[in-house]
Amino acid sequence: MSDREALADLVAEYARCVDRGDPEGVAACFAPDGVLRIVNLARGGELIGERKGREQITRAISRMPYHPTFHFLGQQQVEVNGDTATGETYCIAHHLTVPDDASAAHDYIMYIRYQDHFARLDEGWRFAARELHIDWTETRPVENS
Repeated sequence: MSDREALADLVAEYARCVDRGDPEGVAACFAPDGVLRIVNLARGGELIGERKGREQITRAISRMPYHPTFHFLGQQQVEVNGDTATGETYCIAHHLTVPDDASAAHDYIMYIRYQDHFARLDEGWRFAARELHIDWTETRPVENS
């Protein structure tokens, strides 16, 4: 498998683990000291959150208030330089919210670009740092949830 294929597989595994509600699987996509940041570009680059290390990442993913999620990955560009790489992946991420009071469910949609720094470890390629850049969002009603 080429480095580019392995990096695309890592990005897809991250999305699959988020969508399956597997916080440990998400964290395993990161280097032990990896960093996950969320930046809202629609609000002037506001840093919404930062988690460092697999334990913090696991905790953050396990507390997401949405279930289920649905990440649809788009184009990806990566540049490999030995045992490090950088990349950008486009994504449309759907987040379903079903209120406890039986009111209408809604889909919070994020149009995002992941800015990634990768490191090749003994266990394979992992995220050294992943920044989720939110370009814009929208909320839609959901008819069948």
